[in-house]
Amino acid sequence: DHRFEQRGLLHVQLLIDGIEVHVVVVHLGLIHASRSRQVQRLGEYIATGVPEAAPLIVAGDFNDWGAQLLKPMADLDLRTFEGIRLPTYPSRLPLLHLDRIFVRGLRPVSAQVPHGRAWARMSDHLPLIAELEL
Repeated sequence: DHRFEQRGLLHVQLLIDGIEVHVVVVHLGLIHASRSRQVQRLGEYIATGVPEAAPLIVAGDFNDWGAQLLKPMADLDLRTFEGIRLPTYPSRLPLLHLDRIFVRGLRPVSAQVPHGRAWARMSDHLPLIAELEL
């Protein structure tokens, strides 16, 4: 989005029970206007790089402490866990819900954040683990 923060995404395709599931992992910027533009570009990427009927997971560090990206993500037909707030940052004392998982064509079943010293040593964010149903 701008030269001071180099951000990107990873896109993989998984074959699960014969169904191709697309997974996009993102790390969005620290500035809200930048994140908004990145979500717009993410939508353009999904529109051209992911078949419309394919199940899709978009997950990662959204740096969205004000939950302002929920509507733009919903406008891309991507939903997250309703009413569940799982703080993941900072890993030593998680207070902020910066990491999220959005899905299309899948049903969120459960989500959790593991805690403990070992997890806090691995990253400044705790992992967000979700169970999804095809």
